[in-house]
Amino acid sequence: MKYIRITMMFLFVVSLGLYGLSWVKEKQLEDSTKPLLTSDREEMELSVDYEEGDLLEGLTASDAKDGDLTDQIIVGSFSQFLEPGVCNVSYVVFDSVNQPAVLTRKTRFTDYRSPQFTLSQPLVFRAGAGSNAVSQVGANDVLDGDLTSLVRLVESDVNYREEGEYSIQVEVSNSFGDTQEASLPVHIVEGSNAALEIELMEPLVYVKKGEGFDPNLYVESVEDADGNLVQGPSLTVESSVNNQEAGCYEVHYQVTNEQGLSGETWLTVIVRE
Repeated sequence: MKYIRITMMFLFVVSLGLYGLSWVKEKQLEDSTKPLLTSDREEMELSVDYEEGDLLEGLTASDAKDGDLTDQIIVGSFSQFLEPGVCNVSYVVFDSVNQPAVLTRKTRFTDYRSPQFTLSQPLVFRAGAGSNAVSQVGANDVLDGDLTSLVRLVESDVNYREEGEYSIQVEVSNSFGDTQEASLPVHIVEGSNAALEIELMEPLVYVKKGEGFDPNLYVESVEDADGNLVQGPSLTVESSVNNQEAGCYEVHYQVTNEQGLSGETWLTVIVRE
């Protein structure tokens, strides 16, 4: 029994020694240095039409053991806007033992503009025909693209059964938290005022504050109920647009042909800052 105890103690000491040697060797091989990720500028300026490689401009990464890691930098996430067109972009890089280095850099989109609403047709409907004005409203964004599915109806006072002037309030946000609202006019007209159809180049246009605006440039054609072009109709144009003040305005177009048939429509104009 004595020899057995001595043998077991010897094996224990040897095992402990081997473990100690293994631990020391592991510590010697362990990478105690973390990678370094740096930028040569505090703020990055980009176009909204950037490519992913543009986001990496001015960044370098290195590690004492692994050397240059610049080509392994990964673009992380975009923050919500700090101000319109300005956000933080995060980056990360890993060394060979998966130790990370993280950097956040302010990024400014120099040609950014807020989301804009669109219309698939003028918001003009025949009384009693039934419709849904908000279904004609879309939106687009220079960074996120089509936002139509995110357009939300906030408020509506439209009565599709009675002739009159109404409005719908709509809202949309892009992924950066830029929210835009608009109160869009809706017109319910009698059937006799829709015998002729005035085709517009666009049903909704944006005009920058202070820029010129000519309502006559937006009429494409006038057609009868069968889709035939009407030649030489008498067209009346009434514009409420004030291009010196931001807001939502309208241009009213009315037309009457030689047979006394008439039609009318409205162009929605949003003047932005």
